[in-house]
Amino acid sequence: MSDLRINFFGHLDAQKRLELLKLPARKRRQLLGGFGREIKRQSIRNLKAQRDVEGRSWAPRKRGNDRKLLRHLARQVQANFVTPDFVDVGFRGSVAYQQHEGVTKVMTAAAVAKEKGISAHYEEPATKKQAKALRDEGYKIRVKGSKKWRKPSLKWIQENLKQKQAGFILTILRDEQPKKAWVTTVPGRPFLGATNAQVGAFVNKVFDNTIHSRV
Repeated sequence: MSDLRINFFGHLDAQKRLELLKLPARKRRQLLGGFGREIKRQSIRNLKAQRDVEGRSWAPRKRGNDRKLLRHLARQVQANFVTPDFVDVGFRGSVAYQQHEGVTKVMTAAAVAKEKGISAHYEEPATKKQAKALRDEGYKIRVKGSKKWRKPSLKWIQENLKQKQAGFILTILRDEQPKKAWVTTVPGRPFLGATNAQVGAFVNKVFDNTIHSRV
């Protein structure tokens, strides 16, 4: 679990600190729980706005995909009080952690294929994208009963070649050496927590609400 610990006690003035120390354990738990929920809500707002804690927009996707990032994490954000003074806010999952913190890792073709389920499609017909790429690279087939060669139609390629065959032929035509491994960097897209000013506002809001609550 990736988490962030936020000091509640340290954001109170001297008078409120004294009042906090006099509160019964039940009230302190109520207070910390309310504060944790405020931090959780702010973290989710950051996530939905696609920005970090300081309000800066996240690094965009490399391939220009404008689909919002990490939206699924909103349901995984958790906030728990661990001491009378601190609240932990965080989420679970290694992929989420890598996206939040940023990471540089070595990728392999086999691992990417497994993650995307590519190997499961190798035996399926060549895609239209592959067919167009083959045509652009000058792919030809022999004319039946002749020594002549011709460019096949997109339909012929899709009906007669499998995805793995099309990919292999493209590699040859482009004179490429398939990459077996490479280094990739995932930029950090942090959103957990709040600014110092926001934390201070949440602390005082929750403190005042709890002190005046009859529960």
